[in-house]
Amino acid sequence: MSANGKLKVGMYWAASCGGCDISLLEIGARILDLAQVADVAFWPCAADFKYKDVAAYPDGYLDVCFYNGSVRNSEQEELARLLRQKSKTL
Repeated sequence: MSANGKLKVGMYWAASCGGCDISLLEIGARILDLAQVADVAFWPCAADFKYKDVAAYPDGYLDVCFYNGSVRNSEQEELARLLRQKSKTL
């Protein structure tokens, strides 16, 4: 958890249509409710995060990471393994 008591979360869309991530962005101002309970540490669909940002996190840094979709190539496999390493729950 963050020093402020909020969960640290990550979200990633891999081999999928991306509709789930986009629908989260389309809920409008209600997305601000998320900011009351969680700090988003990785969500490339919503902000400009880089893989190197995640690699720099200590192991277990994210409380939970939502990995949407399947693994279809080596880049997705590498990121899935990295997110697993950096997350308490994937």
